[in-house]
Amino acid sequence: MKILCLSNLYPPNVVGGYERLCFDVTSALVERGHRAMVLTSDYGGNTGDYPGQEIRRELKLLVGDGSIYRPFSGSREEKAAIDAGNVAAFERALRDFGPDIVFVWNLYFLDASLLRAIQDRQVPNVLLLTDNWLIAFLNGMYWQRYFAENVLGGPRSFLSSLRLRLIGLFKKQKPLAIDGRAIFASRFMENLYRGAGFRFSGSTVIYHGIPGGSAGSKNLDFRRQLLQKGELRLLFAGRVVEIKGVHTALEAVPRIAAALPNLRVRLTVLGDRLDPAYDDRLNGLVDRLGLAECVEFVPAVSEDALEALFSGYDVYLFPSLYEPFSLTLIHALRAGIPTVASDAGGNVEIVRHRQSGMIFRRSDPRSLAEQVIELARSDSLRLALAKSGAETGRQYTFAGMVEQVQGYLMGSR
Repeated sequence: MKILCLSNLYPPNVVGGYERLCFDVTSALVERGHRAMVLTSDYGGNTGDYPGQEIRRELKLLVGDGSIYRPFSGSREEKAAIDAGNVAAFERALRDFGPDIVFVWNLYFLDASLLRAIQDRQVPNVLLLTDNWLIAFLNGMYWQRYFAENVLGGPRSFLSSLRLRLIGLFKKQKPLAIDGRAIFASRFMENLYRGAGFRFSGSTVIYHGIPGGSAGSKNLDFRRQLLQKGELRLLFAGRVVEIKGVHTALEAVPRIAAALPNLRVRLTVLGDRLDPAYDDRLNGLVDRLGLAECVEFVPAVSEDALEALFSGYDVYLFPSLYEPFSLTLIHALRAGIPTVASDAGGNVEIVRHRQSGMIFRRSDPRSLAEQVIELARSDSLRLALAKSGAETGRQYTFAGMVEQVQGYLMGSR
């Protein structure tokens, strides 16, 4: 099978998890005997050659000052020229490669004209929807309202969600028919797109998985005690941007420390800090809450180093405001670190409260603190969650994901 993959970003130029996953899945499909061409952007400026893959870095992203964190500031004419160039690049790839299927990953920072070009051609297409980019393309008003009320709306999100459902009942929305099939990363994403009015010619849910991992259990008895006597080590690992909820973790620290006066509470925030405005907000929060002595910010590590990283902390915090489906969360569970995750998005499809981890109300530092305090006080709960979490994490395998993706692509031709 000849597969034309489209992604706005592709290694070695990465900012998050989906572009790495795109590379891993594409590489695995090539190893299984398929041919692949990848059409991506030149964002980041780095290049890389990968066996069995023809990489074309011909797309131009609509971003400002060379950064995806800045809006496009060019003129209408400049945008039109970029959009036309991207469509032309896609048409060249179709002509030169002659794919059996077009596999679309993420077109954020591109234009809906490219999506229309994909659907207008007589080549089957499958969209892997790990994010909301397609909603932003075709139903931007719904996404703006959803984001404002359900992502940034704080603990009142139940009322916001109810309001959205009531609006949907009384205001009929014309279905957005997509001439293509969809792979959703979670039930949450499937429901999100359904709520936004999207209808596909076919769809399925395929949970993502991570490579490696032992088939058997490992000894996690050390989780019965805190790693360092008199100290509680908390960890956040991920992109340091607003939707990852780092501010919620910072706001929870004083509450945790006050409830555990016999423990020195320390929080490590590990990840790329690429959003200057959010950095300023976090730095101000550290100063205002007096956290300079108990919070440290450190750079991201490679995926291969995650298991060893998790073994050096007592509790992993995952306070996302919006989370379609997280590979880092699976890494944490598999590593056997007791985990506290928000109830956002796909998190609750991975973590079962008090079974494989602890769930708290997103954007609610009091709720987050309560879960951490209970874990710190209960040796038996930490151990039980570590063992159950590791068992859960082992169920999400990369090989299983690729097998399902391959089958769905072949059935979509």
